[in-house]
Order: sequence, then structure tokens, then C-alpha cells
Amino acid sequence: MGALPWLLLLLLFQEAEGDSGDGVDPEEMVAVLQESVSLPLEIPLDEEVEDVIWSSHIRLATVVPGKAGQPATIVVTNPRYQGRVSFPEPTYSLHISNLSWEDSGPYQAQVNLRTSQISTMQHYNLRVYRRLSQPHMTVNFEIPGEEGSCNISLTCSIEKAGLDVTYSWIPWEDGTDTAHEGSILSTSWRPGDKALSYTCRASNPVSTVSSRPIPAGPFCADPGYPSEKASTPLCLLAKALLLLLLFVALAVGLWRIRVQTRCKMPRMKKLRRNRMRLRKKGKPAPSLA
Repeated sequence: MGALPWLLLLLLFQEAEGDSGDGVDPEEMVAVLQESVSLPLEIPLDEEVEDVIWSSHIRLATVVPGKAGQPATIVVTNPRYQGRVSFPEPTYSLHISNLSWEDSGPYQAQVNLRTSQISTMQHYNLRVYRRLSQPHMTVNFEIPGEEGSCNISLTCSIEKAGLDVTYSWIPWEDGTDTAHEGSILSTSWRPGDKALSYTCRASNPVSTVSSRPIPAGPFCADPGYPSEKASTPLCLLAKALLLLLLFVALAVGLWRIRVQTRCKMPRMKKLRRNRMRLRKKGKPAPSLA
């Protein structure tokens, strides 16, 4: 019988711990960078609130409800939240605007009840994410030369993606079944295969974006790999003609330079002869003394 009082005391302690909210998993909240979020606060309807203390690592603000219809008294003690928080009545939930990365983390609300003279604790974990931008696609392909097969690698990336981003590839033809999980999709294509198109879908807890359909086959051959092979001699012929034109242009240029040089030579000789004649005419006669 001596153990019964201790058992009752232990049960009362566990009940008080449950009422205070300690040991309870925090409520997970997600929000968007530079937008707003509200952390809901639950208060029993039959209870009168003495005050509410909001904290995040350190005390954030204290809210004291007004009497007889008077507004609540709010004291924001963390300067980082000045001008960005409000506490709408009657629950005095925490509303944060213009969210930053630094706002991520644990929050707690201590509600001191006047009627029952007890305190309750409610815990939250806030995660702030950026809305995803459009995916950037990179295509790499390799033709090893085995029966015309082509290995294709599609890479999907997001600029400033942040944390908790997942990637998946969806076949464009059905749009339902996921072909591959991850940012890189490796596939192969052969002449005669159906040209599949894939869409990259990127998601985080606050947004989902999709790329335009990317056709896999045409990167190896368009419309088919054999036709690309057939066009190879035409490409070589075009390159040969281009080189021939360059040689012809170079030969014509050299010929013009040589012709211009030959035309200048007789003029130079004539000028030299005239100078010699002038020198002879201007030479003084020898003196007889």
C-alpha cells in the first residue's frame, strides 16, 4: 500500500506534463520566402488567458489580452521581428510577414491560463523555401557505333534550388507514370524506335514546376539516324567546295597584287631617268683658272 501514493503522484506528474505540451512532436509548418505565414494557437473557449509568450530560440514577444473590449498589449522583444509580426485576436496566433531564411527554426507558444491557473506549451517547426524557377535542361548523347544505337543523358537542374528538391521524369505520351526518379535520366535510342519525349518535374514543399517536353530520339537523328548518315557525304562535299572557293579567292588576290606591282615598275624606271637628266642639266661647267 505504501507504493500507491507514489504511483498516484507519478500519474499526476505525467498528466501535468501532457497538459503543458512538453514531449510532444512540434507541428511542422512550411512557408515561402518573402511571403507570410501564421502559426495557429489553440486556446480553450472556457478559459481566460493571462498572457501568451512567443519564443524562437529567445523570447520573441509577449501578448497580454485587453479587458472589457480593449486591445491587447503587445511587446515585441526580439528586434529582428519588429514590424513583421502581428497577433490576431481572439487566439493570438503568430503571423510573420516578409519571411527570410533566418526565420526558419523552432517556435513555441506558452499560454498562461487565468481560469485554471495552468500553462500550456505549443511547439512548431518552421521551414522556409523559395518558389522554384523553370528547370534548365542539358542534353548529352553518344553514338558508340554499335548497330546505330545512341545513348542519351538528360540532366534537369534548378537555379538556386535550395533544400528538399525532388526530380522526376515523366513520359510525355501518357503523362502519368514516372519513368525515373532523380535529376539525371539515362536512356537509349535506335533507328526505328518510337521517339519518346520526357518532361522533367521538380518539386519542393511549396512549389512544383515542369519543363517543356524533351524529345530523346531527334538529338541522335532527325527524323531518323540512317538519314543523318546519308547526309554525311553532302556535308563533306560542302566543306570541300568551301575550301576550293577559299583557294580560288587566295589565288585571285595574289594575281592582282602581282599585276599591280608590274604596273608600278615602268613608272618607277621613268621617274629615275628623268631625275638623272635633271641632274646632268644642273651640273656646273669646270672653271678655266
